[in-house]
Amino acid sequence: MSLKMLLTSDVHLGMKFSTHPKVQGELAEARFITLSNLVQKANKEHCDLFVVAGDLFERVNVAKRDILRAAQTLREFQGNLVAVLPGNHDFMSNGQNNLWTIFEESAENNVLVLKNKQVEPLQHYDLDVNLYPAPCDAKNSCKNSTDWIKNESKDEGVQFHIGVAHGSLEGFSPDFESNYFPMTQSELEAFNLDLWLLGHTHIQYPKNPGPRDRIFYPATPEPDGFDCNHEGKAWILKLDDEKNVEPVSISTGKYRFVHRELTLLPDSNIESLITNSLPLDRESTLLKLKLKGRIMEEEYEKLEQIRSNLEDSFFDIKMDYSDVARAITPDIIDREFTEGSFPHRLLTELAYKEEDWEALQVAYDMINGVKK
Repeated sequence: MSLKMLLTSDVHLGMKFSTHPKVQGELAEARFITLSNLVQKANKEHCDLFVVAGDLFERVNVAKRDILRAAQTLREFQGNLVAVLPGNHDFMSNGQNNLWTIFEESAENNVLVLKNKQVEPLQHYDLDVNLYPAPCDAKNSCKNSTDWIKNESKDEGVQFHIGVAHGSLEGFSPDFESNYFPMTQSELEAFNLDLWLLGHTHIQYPKNPGPRDRIFYPATPEPDGFDCNHEGKAWILKLDDEKNVEPVSISTGKYRFVHRELTLLPDSNIESLITNSLPLDRESTLLKLKLKGRIMEEEYEKLEQIRSNLEDSFFDIKMDYSDVARAITPDIIDREFTEGSFPHRLLTELAYKEEDWEALQVAYDMINGVKK
């Protein structure tokens, strides 16, 4: 018997996106659309198991309507079981159970919340699998939740033994102060499970997996900021009778966050340069564009119109050209300063020495500052 599953995590339903007020609603809605698309993909691929390895929700006090909608979406999975692990954003605790209580009441019998540190046999769901959950019980912790597994003996009559955890992985996850349930590869391998399905880090791991890899992060399925430079990812994983894994990475997201920094030169055609440096799929791209350098005056005058044109074509844009300066030419010096004056003589001398352009810019700015 083989086992086929879709692995996702860090969906963060209910994320507010307050830093993107113009498109706030669309970004929040995209996360629900992506979850629905994941379910449909799993159905199309005839997956037996659908796993959410933590942070299905953005926070423990997410709106009830979001909880109900998530449950309704996951009920559409046509395989054997949806298994959902509480992560560090939607953690399970004695004082904050309302989220998962509502979710469980709304979900059907093919949805299981992995809220307990105990073996979860899935034979009742016609799956020859035991799950070993490591749910989060707080937002932050310097200790992961897998310790209980070391005291469990594996039932040799069960074909697959799979761990599900949420937290950082040493050498891969950016957790410099070890605040997010830190784990190590050797620690996870010591449990001798057939597979580890992890959540928390929003980047897919491993980069180039093989049949004997045992630790998988799916990445966030819908990009959520400019530090996320992929299009949203998930794994479809197939375990065969010999416990070899066949991993297939899938692209899942609706929107892309793209950050570009461009250096402009006096001979730049800025409209052409910017156009050729930006993604083509503009209607689904949030762009942060930082420009710097110096350009000719006629090009500088185009910047505001270029910004306006980009705002019309991109889904959302933040364009900063505060570090762009006009190239100071002899024509500008002649126009702004009296011929023969000290400023005119100084700036003219610097203007004819290309290597002194930085000194020219500083001198020009200082003189203008005194004039004001």
